[in-house]
Amino acid sequence: MLEEELGCRLLVRSGRKVKPTESGRLLADLNLRIRKEIEDAQNQVNDLNHLRTGHLRIGTSSSIMMSFLPAVLQRFSNQFPGVHLHLATGIADDLIEDVVESKLDIGILFNPADFPRPVPELDCQILYEEEFEWAVARDHPLAGRDRIALSELAAYPLIAPPPRSHIRRACDRLFSANGLDTTVITEVENEETIDKLIEMNLGFAARSRRRPANAGIRCFRIPNRTIRCKVGIVLRQRNGSQRVFTEFLRVCRQVKMPRYK
Repeated sequence: MLEEELGCRLLVRSGRKVKPTESGRLLADLNLRIRKEIEDAQNQVNDLNHLRTGHLRIGTSSSIMMSFLPAVLQRFSNQFPGVHLHLATGIADDLIEDVVESKLDIGILFNPADFPRPVPELDCQILYEEEFEWAVARDHPLAGRDRIALSELAAYPLIAPPPRSHIRRACDRLFSANGLDTTVITEVENEETIDKLIEMNLGFAARSRRRPANAGIRCFRIPNRTIRCKVGIVLRQRNGSQRVFTEFLRVCRQVKMPRYK
């Protein structure tokens, strides 16, 4: 039947002896290679299903990278050492775009729902909440004050993340809701750089309460004028059922952020 289908002789028959023709040997070799590739594919799929191998591309902010992700990555890598993790930091809107375009698998960011347009193809799950204090240099005119009004703070230059940052949007909304304008003197995403600029007394900034204390910075809160951001994980909905994503989310939920002091 195979000879009829292919239109050529595959076997040379002589009495009880049978030998393959050149076409027959070619087909037999091809069959072995196909079987080997199928077995390899089955093994690779099995390894992926059991997370013995795989890749996970994660995008986040420098703040979350320093405060939350180390414990998550360590626990996940201990449980699934064969999964290669690729990490990238960036601005929230850019990270969401990268997840939508499949350049990243997962984004962990502040206020993940605070995006300029609806993104129905994404799934978002909240992990915890972050609070921010106001920060000035130790020699700033407001540093020695016990009580500071938001209007007094707004009179000084603001060191802020770029406009596509969700922390920046939360900050802008707070001042706008209180009828205040701010003068942004510089825009930078990296928290260490922001700390340096604060120490240089170039302006004030919103600073995560989870960041370690800095001797050159004075942090304070203004009652009812606090920035709070939800930290959540975003991924494409079609990926939500794959084991590598469900296991990573499980580990994220296992890591509990310490309470604020």
